[in-house]
Amino acid sequence: MKTSNTVLAAILALSGAPIFAEGTVPDLEFGTKTYKDFCSHCHGLNMVNPGTSSYDLRKWPRDNKPDFLHAVANGKGDMPAWGDILLPGELEALWVYVATRAGTEPLPEE
Repeated sequence: MKTSNTVLAAILALSGAPIFAEGTVPDLEFGTKTYKDFCSHCHGLNMVNPGTSSYDLRKWPRDNKPDFLHAVANGKGDMPAWGDILLPGELEALWVYVATRAGTEPLPEE
């Protein structure tokens, strides 16, 4: 079932989830929390890969946001698709977290 943007925005507002206006960048703190909640168990705390078969996100090209968003939303290899679970703001926040190498580098220009 598809949900309209208006309905989704209302749900997000009532739940207290951050809503990001188009063209704004989610903050690193939200990206850190989202990463910890959804990604760290496979990709490691602070993006330090635990030595498993999961991809080392520190190697993701910082200039390749479209492929990152596509891989997370639709899955890639053994990684499941998260597109039906993550909200748009969470997906963008994950990009900020990964692109800044867990906050250790500035966000690359698009």
